[in-house]
Amino acid sequence: MNVDSNTGPSASDSPYYLDSIAGGDVSRNAPQAEPRPELAPGFESKSKPRLNGNRHLREFVRLLQCELCHKILRQPLALPCGETLCRSCLPPFRDRRNISYPNQPNRRKGFLCPFQSCKGQEHSLADCNLNITLANILAIVDTALSASVSASLDKHRNPLAEVDGHGEELDIAPAALCLLESSVSLLEAYELAQAGLLPFNSDFPTQMDGRLSDETKFLEQQIVGSILLRIRPELDCQVCYNFLRLPITTSCGHTFCQVCLKQVRDRSNLCPFCRRSLSPYQTVVEEKANRRMRALLSYLFSDDVAARDDQAAEDPQNETNQVPIFACAMTFPRVPMFLHIFEPRYRLMLQKVISNGSRSFGMVSHRRGPVPSADGDFDAPFTRYGTMLYVTDLQMFPDGRSLVETIGTYRFKIVSYTWQDGYPMAMVERIEDIAYADEENMEMMERMLDATPGNATTLASLSHLPTQELHRQGLEFVNSMRTSSTGWFADRIINAYGQPPQDPAIFPFWVATLLPVHEREKYLVLVSTSVRERLKLVTVWMRSMQQRSWRTQWFLYHLLNRLPIIGIFFAAIYFFFANRKDFAKHQTVVSDNLSIYFIGTMIAIIATATVFSRAR
Repeated sequence: MNVDSNTGPSASDSPYYLDSIAGGDVSRNAPQAEPRPELAPGFESKSKPRLNGNRHLREFVRLLQCELCHKILRQPLALPCGETLCRSCLPPFRDRRNISYPNQPNRRKGFLCPFQSCKGQEHSLADCNLNITLANILAIVDTALSASVSASLDKHRNPLAEVDGHGEELDIAPAALCLLESSVSLLEAYELAQAGLLPFNSDFPTQMDGRLSDETKFLEQQIVGSILLRIRPELDCQVCYNFLRLPITTSCGHTFCQVCLKQVRDRSNLCPFCRRSLSPYQTVVEEKANRRMRALLSYLFSDDVAARDDQAAEDPQNETNQVPIFACAMTFPRVPMFLHIFEPRYRLMLQKVISNGSRSFGMVSHRRGPVPSADGDFDAPFTRYGTMLYVTDLQMFPDGRSLVETIGTYRFKIVSYTWQDGYPMAMVERIEDIAYADEENMEMMERMLDATPGNATTLASLSHLPTQELHRQGLEFVNSMRTSSTGWFADRIINAYGQPPQDPAIFPFWVATLLPVHEREKYLVLVSTSVRERLKLVTVWMRSMQQRSWRTQWFLYHLLNRLPIIGIFFAAIYFFFANRKDFAKHQTVVSDNLSIYFIGTMIAIIATATVFSRAR
């Protein structure tokens, strides 16, 4: 059975045997469970862990060991690939060049993953943080066992000497190897693991007579019960306050349910516990599956895992993944959207999302012109990609109309849809940005190539720029437009949509909402899953607008400089037509006057043409 399975083991299942914590696979080939020990009074967990057999106790100790140094984990670090190791076991760091986003401490320091399951991929030091929940569990276990541990190796020196056959005592390290064919208790095995003398993939040592004393069994039962009693509160999610289900460890080291973390990420990009910025959703949920935590839950509290799965299955919010779709305009995540709803079908839709408590619906734009390439063969009167909106404020009028204030939460892709009460109901797939590692690799590869010469308003010409530089240029453009009192960034607009985001991932969405750009161009920003690509797209827009603004200013400058000449030209024309009768009466001076008018007109025409040519 795989540790990542959504369905926990039942009480009737045979004990789990963890073959390899690195692979995360669990086998059910272990023998049937022995009679369970009585746990310490007050333990309220539904699970009764099978920790009285030698094999089961060995797996418990293995879950606490580091796979690299074979010792009990010290300051356990959760790696992006889902593995766990001691802080002291981290490989040497090396500098990572041509990386500017995300701008986090230790982001530019990296190392090659030492686990075979990761195949030598490079991890950033910023993605490796202390697993706080696992550290608390280790502290509880260490406190309980260290208080009861005795000099177990000293007690086994005499039987080990007999194994040697010469009546001489063995050294500590050879003794540990001989113990693989005999046996010690949980306390003694824990002491061996602390010293690094119990290899990670080895079997559990057993005594020469194959049995432990009744006193040792009773002591271990009490210790195990005390440990489980203290561990259980550490396994509650700090969002839903229930037993952890599919635990995910964030980049800041805190552990939450996968569903809870998903809901938090819909509203904010901050950890609900420490308020630090979180990694992209795709990194957190899909790539950083904490195998060690999931193995601990499945092995120690299997019944709680099963009960939690049953509770999640009965949740009415999980009965359907269909969401109502409002075809109106293009919206973006983390950006406000203000709606005036008056159509009866959408008034009904709004009533439903408010009454069921979700307060969410999808927003897509009407399809105009050719089908976007991103939509593929999607045949509908609206676009395939949209944004999920969350209703933050609602004002209803007596005639049924509503003024609705919403905020974009995440992007989605419509998989299929049907019509209900006049509006679409769709099955959607969440769209998230690529992982930080992929974003960094993209920036590193592009910056290693030479910049493409030519037009500065093309994506290729921006490839050599750091991602943070693209964001900085965007902020400068917004500030310059606000200084020049451009209507797109007027104070009333800023008050409604907020200040320019300092997060490079959100900034392109904010710009796309305010700039007067064709929806076809904005749609490219909506469907892009790369922060760098989105920044490059909006930078092209801004540079094009700056060039158009520069041409207008150049035209006005030269127009004002040549205004006297142009004024003479139009004055001459007016004077000629106003006095054409007098010219007819005085034909003797007509030729001279025409020459003067001709020369003045040519000068004015040349000046005007110069203005237009330089303004291009």
